[in-house]
Amino acid sequence: MNPKLPFYNRVALVTGAGRGIGKATSLHLAKLGASVICVARTQSEVESCATQAGPKALAVPCDITSPHSLQELIARTHERYKRLDYLIISSGIFHRGFLAKTPLSDFDNLFAVNVKAPLSLIQHTLPLLRENNGQIVIVNSSIIRAANTAERGLYASTQSALKSLTDALRDEINAEGVKVISIFPGTTATPRQETIHQALGKPYNPHLLLQPHDVAIALCNSLLLPPTAEATDIFIRPMHKFDTVG
Repeated sequence: MNPKLPFYNRVALVTGAGRGIGKATSLHLAKLGASVICVARTQSEVESCATQAGPKALAVPCDITSPHSLQELIARTHERYKRLDYLIISSGIFHRGFLAKTPLSDFDNLFAVNVKAPLSLIQHTLPLLRENNGQIVIVNSSIIRAANTAERGLYASTQSALKSLTDALRDEINAEGVKVISIFPGTTATPRQETIHQALGKPYNPHLLLQPHDVAIALCNSLLLPPTAEATDIFIRPMHKFDTVG
């Protein structure tokens, strides 16, 4: 591995690494020299990502909503690398439906996956991150700035809650040398977005959308700022403008 690469000798843990933005970020970090812990629920997808990321990568199939799974994840991270420099959270689920008809069980599940699980993962990884003046990146959604969130209100509320937690975390741990960054992508060509278009019966033109690699580049660049600077909220959107569907 080339010691001149910007992430040489750095270790990154990426959730949602099986596909979309998480996978693109994992591969870009590896290209720039990082050892990447690829985390996702689906074993075949996360193993494929780690294989593409190279011999320094580690595939960890993991449900981050499970405290036991998180404990095993941290144990494997420490055993293999003895350090953690970057935590990138790029996992979550989408929900569409009218609030008046949404079962409260959907509410519980969405907040468990999109808000509680990221906070739990942060709590588990902070000791390692503090040791190396690490950085935390939360991939959120530009839906927090949407003018109309009809049928997406529950999902939007989880993203707003996640932003509030991220902002508070930054206020609490910046003094310890840990940076906290939020990335807010616009409509991105991911498997989730393809599914949303299909469900709505709308044509899916991924070449007109933001690409996962676009987000990965912006994310990795934000990690390379000098110690005297910190990015906080990065909004990135497609060059082609259109009516959003998800």
